[in-house]
Amino acid sequence: MPPESSSLRPPLHPLAAEAGRLGKLAGPIVLSQLGAVAMGTMDVVMVGQRLGPEAVAAAGLGNGIVWFGLTLAMGTLAGMGPLVSQAFGAGRRETCREVLVQGLWLALLLSLPALALTVSGGAVVRALGQPAVLVGQTTAFMRALAPGIVPFLLYVALRNYLEGMGRPQAATVVTVLGIGLNYIGNRVLISGVPGLVPPLGLTGSGLTTSTVRWLMLAALAGYALSRPDLHPFEGVSRRANRRGLGEIVRIGLPAAVTQGAEVGIFVIALVMMGWIGVTAQSAHTVVISIASATFMVGLGVSIAGSIRVGQLLGADDPDGARRAVVLTYIGSVGLMGLCGVLFLSLPGPLLGFYTAEPEVLRVGAQLLALAALFQIFDGAQVAGAQVLRGAADTKVPMLLALVAYWGVGLPVGYGLAFSFGLGAVGIWIGLTAALMVAAVLLGFRVRRTLWPPTVRQPVSV
Repeated sequence: MPPESSSLRPPLHPLAAEAGRLGKLAGPIVLSQLGAVAMGTMDVVMVGQRLGPEAVAAAGLGNGIVWFGLTLAMGTLAGMGPLVSQAFGAGRRETCREVLVQGLWLALLLSLPALALTVSGGAVVRALGQPAVLVGQTTAFMRALAPGIVPFLLYVALRNYLEGMGRPQAATVVTVLGIGLNYIGNRVLISGVPGLVPPLGLTGSGLTTSTVRWLMLAALAGYALSRPDLHPFEGVSRRANRRGLGEIVRIGLPAAVTQGAEVGIFVIALVMMGWIGVTAQSAHTVVISIASATFMVGLGVSIAGSIRVGQLLGADDPDGARRAVVLTYIGSVGLMGLCGVLFLSLPGPLLGFYTAEPEVLRVGAQLLALAALFQIFDGAQVAGAQVLRGAADTKVPMLLALVAYWGVGLPVGYGLAFSFGLGAVGIWIGLTAALMVAAVLLGFRVRRTLWPPTVRQPVSV
């Protein structure tokens, strides 16, 4: 009988080995992304159950405007990803820490325009021609979100650093704790506690989000500072420098425009829903909340793919990078396709979790069917965008995203909604068309960038 030894086991096929590495990295990232959107989903659910459809519409509008500003900032900070992951793959830990320091400075700078957008919410809502009944609630809600802008972006920079080094677990744990704190805060501040805390309604939900973001930053920073192998300032300058900031922006700014193009069209869709009416806007907010949760599954897998592509290119292993690309597509498209089946199978329970308003449920059911259709396209486009980002290819994907979302999705959605009288359904057909075109164009770009005999060299860090 041969001895039981791991050395006698046949080696794993390279694709299977990479699947294991990608899955190990993707699991915590998916949970972290789901946890992040879970807080927003929780806000919509608790607001809808306690305050009604007008408050849901106001929360969706306020979150949409604030999130657009944060998305541009987060996209720019995403330039840290390939710099950290490729430096880590090349064994240059000090470079990883240098990128983090510059990322933290950049997060502070980016928080200024995001804050300006947030505190000017009332003027923005009025300029967008939204229903007058929503202006007051939306303005108060956005101002309550303002104190959480700075900690959120600092948290994103620190999370990018840890994930790029293949250490996403801490952010996952912190996010789960944040969900619990968010639930408690919403329960206390939305409805109040008799004799102790007055009910603050929608403003209370915003204040809870801001408070939790500070606590999450403190927890993740404490973890990094307590680990000698992860200490962000060990052996590096803490000063901002133009070269380091410029390198992140060079890669991240096109990524920011790409993400802004996608998020922006969903914000414009929300605005157009307001032109139709509060019911359509409330239904759109509910369905977007559901679709955002499933998108985070595809996004988490794709971020893991981006990290693996960066690490493998940094280690001069283009064949390994291509295996990571294939597995990223399989994971993202497959999981989001399953989510689409869930949308078609359980529309009533999913929508009923948010609201009991008959008209909101009726319109929401129509939109949820379209959301099921675009799950596969959404999974493919986010996989393509992220693996290209891992290869530091962000400028051409930016242009492709602008064509898909603003050159196709916006005019198709607007035309069907208002010229052909399809209303909310027409807007969502436009969104579906945008994601389909983005998926196809980015797929061609992935093939062109990562499948030549000689893959482009890693970025200089």
